[in-house]
Amino acid sequence: MSTIKKTALFGCYFILIFIVLKFNSEVIVDWLNKSLFVDFSMDEEFRVNDSFYNGASFVVLIFLIIYAIFGTFLVSVLVTNLLFGTIIFANQVKVKERNEFITFKELQAIASPKELLSFIDVTVGMALFVIVSIISLLALLHFISKKLSKKLGLEIGLKYRVVILLTAVLLFSAILVQPAAYNQYVMKYEEEKTHNFNPVLRAKRNGFIPTFLQTVKPEYMVKPSDYGKEKIELINEKYTGISELINQQRDKELSNSQTIYYLSETLIDPMALPGLLENGTPTPFFSELRDQHSSGKMYSQYIGGGTANIEWSVLTSFSLEVFNDPMAVTPYSDFYVQSKNHHTVLDYFKNEKVALHPYTPHLYKRQSVYAAIGFDDFLYLDNGIEHTGKLGTHKRVSDEEFHKDILRVSRNENVGMIHALSMQNHSPYTGEIPDMDYIPKINYDVFPEKESKGLTNYLQGLRASDEAFEDLIGTLSESDQEINLILYGDHFPSLFRGKEQQFPGALLHETPWLIYMNHGRSEGGLKLNGISPIFLTTVLLKEGNYKVTPFQALMDQMLSNGVKRIARDFIVTDLGVVLNSEIDEDLLALVNDYRTVMYDALFGSDWLPGSFYDFHN
Repeated sequence: MSTIKKTALFGCYFILIFIVLKFNSEVIVDWLNKSLFVDFSMDEEFRVNDSFYNGASFVVLIFLIIYAIFGTFLVSVLVTNLLFGTIIFANQVKVKERNEFITFKELQAIASPKELLSFIDVTVGMALFVIVSIISLLALLHFISKKLSKKLGLEIGLKYRVVILLTAVLLFSAILVQPAAYNQYVMKYEEEKTHNFNPVLRAKRNGFIPTFLQTVKPEYMVKPSDYGKEKIELINEKYTGISELINQQRDKELSNSQTIYYLSETLIDPMALPGLLENGTPTPFFSELRDQHSSGKMYSQYIGGGTANIEWSVLTSFSLEVFNDPMAVTPYSDFYVQSKNHHTVLDYFKNEKVALHPYTPHLYKRQSVYAAIGFDDFLYLDNGIEHTGKLGTHKRVSDEEFHKDILRVSRNENVGMIHALSMQNHSPYTGEIPDMDYIPKINYDVFPEKESKGLTNYLQGLRASDEAFEDLIGTLSESDQEINLILYGDHFPSLFRGKEQQFPGALLHETPWLIYMNHGRSEGGLKLNGISPIFLTTVLLKEGNYKVTPFQALMDQMLSNGVKRIARDFIVTDLGVVLNSEIDEDLLALVNDYRTVMYDALFGSDWLPGSFYDFHN
């Protein structure tokens, strides 16, 4: 082949590559954006920002890295499409199930493929078959492409591939170091400084890639304007004094009781949803127990997800709503292991602290987090969980079986605290209980009949939970030991995603909580609705007449002053949302002290002494 022909062929080849690459990258960006909409259905009249259509350059950069590795155009395009296709599919599932998009830190979940597959009801064997088939096909195509490129003289030499790789990796690294700059100048992303109440809606307007890049190096929390060592010392002195005054009126220590924190997966009160059921509640025992003991409704911003976040908030008494983007932050995965401060409610207990979860330990870095905050043992599937029976065709360990492990640990007098997270009522809701007597009668004017099978399965699971609660409470009531049980639901099931119009306001964002103290200690107790998870420990200490640390003295003061929730720029009281500018001066001082304490612990210098959180320092 003459030099002219070879040059012309090379030119045509690279023009073709450019056209295909441009088209392919734009299609990927389009589908990434569509994955933010349920069923990929984007309304043509939906208003979007300039950055929505950008991102092809980011896709091309990923392609160049892959191309430099494989050296063949066809296989590199296919691998790029497979990579982004997986993200598109995963993001669509997450948006549909949880109304959340995939963040940069969540890519670490790839290390737990077995657990991820369980959420989409695909077996490991099937997944392996698909993966092996794809790899085999790619290997064959790679071999053919290499032969053809070499024959036509279109093969790119190793030296050029190394140059492409180094250049692409350098540019990619620069983006990861300064994602905000890339977003601003290349993607034309305009960051909004207002409170992000609906991250998915914001992502829909800005586009997936710019929004995803904003999660690479996020600013989780605004630094308080008066944050400094002198301010921290004043806070420590102030609430140490208040705790001493409170403790003069309290005669007990929590460490002398055994306390069980029990997060019941997707536990809700369906009777709180007007018109949903035309027959009785699936939780008659639990409902009666709530009437008799300290109880209420707890605010959860999530539907179908967010368990680890609610769990973190309960253990730490730190509000998720203080973060800049509450829905897009997962403390366990994002930053908590690396935080300097790991003081939690565990500090109240001298005896052993044990966590139980009848599932995998690999999601949300729970093993690392639990070790950091001081759990003495963590029991999970294949490691300490002895009872693994399931209901009917359900996939998860039943509550009845899980309670056997809880009670087994509880009987150990050396255990001071138990932290239990159930799994029975986790999605998917395809499992059935053939011998269940309770048949919910669903009002199809309120809930679509075509989706009612999943709701029926879920509600029957709730009835099974209620029966298991009755047995658990019965056993705890007979114990000679003084036992406290804090039982709460973390969020509504994904079945209610998109049902905000039928159930407006907070109806889909309030789950039940109960504090049961055996020997009749919680009968006729406090009733509180709409409180943040951060106050559950505060209520326990108040109801049990237990002594408080300076930190919990701060929490007690806010609760006593009617604060139910705390966010970055507002609080919630019985009056509803109250902006910072509208809060009484004395109350605002309390709330700002709390925000400062939270910043110091998670992102600041951790100047507050251990004695601020812990009796034993």
